[in-house]
Amino acid sequence: MITTRFAPSPTGFLHIGGVRTALFNWLYAKKNSGKFLLRIEDTDRERSSKEAIKKIIDGLNWLGLENDGEIVYQHKNEERHIEVAHILLEAGFAYRDWELENDYGDLEKNHAIRFKTPKEGETIINDKVQGDVEIKNKEIEDFVLLRSNGTPTYMLSVVVDDYDMNVTDIIRGDDHLTNAAKQKLIYDSLKWECPTFTHIPLIHGQDGSKLSKRHGALGIEFYKEEGYLPEALINYLLRLGWSHGDQEIFSLEEMIKYFSIEKIRKSPSKFDIDKLNDINSIYLKNTPIETLISKIDSSHSNLSEKKFKSLSIVMPEILKRCKNIKDIEKNINFIINERPIKIDNEANKLINDVSLNSLEKLSKILKKLDKWDANEIEQTIKKFLKDEELNFKDIGLPLRVVLVGFLSPIGINTIIESLGKDEVLGRIEDIIK
Repeated sequence: MITTRFAPSPTGFLHIGGVRTALFNWLYAKKNSGKFLLRIEDTDRERSSKEAIKKIIDGLNWLGLENDGEIVYQHKNEERHIEVAHILLEAGFAYRDWELENDYGDLEKNHAIRFKTPKEGETIINDKVQGDVEIKNKEIEDFVLLRSNGTPTYMLSVVVDDYDMNVTDIIRGDDHLTNAAKQKLIYDSLKWECPTFTHIPLIHGQDGSKLSKRHGALGIEFYKEEGYLPEALINYLLRLGWSHGDQEIFSLEEMIKYFSIEKIRKSPSKFDIDKLNDINSIYLKNTPIETLISKIDSSHSNLSEKKFKSLSIVMPEILKRCKNIKDIEKNINFIINERPIKIDNEANKLINDVSLNSLEKLSKILKKLDKWDANEIEQTIKKFLKDEELNFKDIGLPLRVVLVGFLSPIGINTIIESLGKDEVLGRIEDIIK
């Protein structure tokens, strides 16, 4: 059975690059009816934190990348790691590093154990993306298995845990290629079957440099809080380094169906926040209104029929301009909020005696309308402007402020139609009192 794993270190946030690695492992397992395992590599007890672990687990669950079976915490397997180090020591594949300590003390306990790397030949990594990668053994130092305090290193622990977890395929960033050579040496020394390696190119920023915060690549919780849809983020990350023809948008079922290691490109991909926004916008437009509202605030899930109808009218235009849930929330608050509407300081500058007088005249005309739709409203406002010898901005901007509370880009006719006659007249009345 194909078994993959995602093994993040809980010393910081779940990076966008780490999420892509998790995604590729998850898809490969699902494609092959296998298992996707999660291992928290917390051997660095001083830097590991419970908060980071929680964010990793919550982030993966939010994305739908749930693991099979129980989560493995690497530090709990320390005794097993030490056991294997001593097996290598006794078999002559490792040795005690007597020179690490000035005070020799107890020669059995106070010195690191190092792997004895062969000085001749080469180690070949048969990689599914990189091809055969040959590393001269003389270029690999005798690396530490157990530190002088007796604790195992990452290099040893990851091999032991992968073996004990029956991991068949290791999919990770190509910055681990050097580690792969060291790990294969351990596998070969123990006569353990080595997993298949797949080292995927890293994600770069738009300028071609290593991906960082300045490129917009933050922890997964940032994207959740900003209002990106998990399925949109997954879709975007899938396309970073992988393709299926010219197709851009994939359902989860299609991702699993079409995914293959062979379609992963060898060259680094560039993180483009604008492209992510475009994809997220597509997903937003295809999400039912009630679902979008529930994502904004669960307290809004029981909106009145009247307000829901208002949102149904205005949402198509809002979605043309919004890249995430936060944008939607800002633009629909004028419908959800109750009277009187709070007007922000910048917008309030457009309200004066002249504009209030015009608004009062317009409200009397709107009150007489029998048909309340965008077309009828538009024609009524045009006639009013002509009769009063006004430009659209003379009435359009102050009216938008009174109805919305800020200078919303939504068309004024759509705003008026969505709010309904009583609400529009009520909001104008609130301001001209």
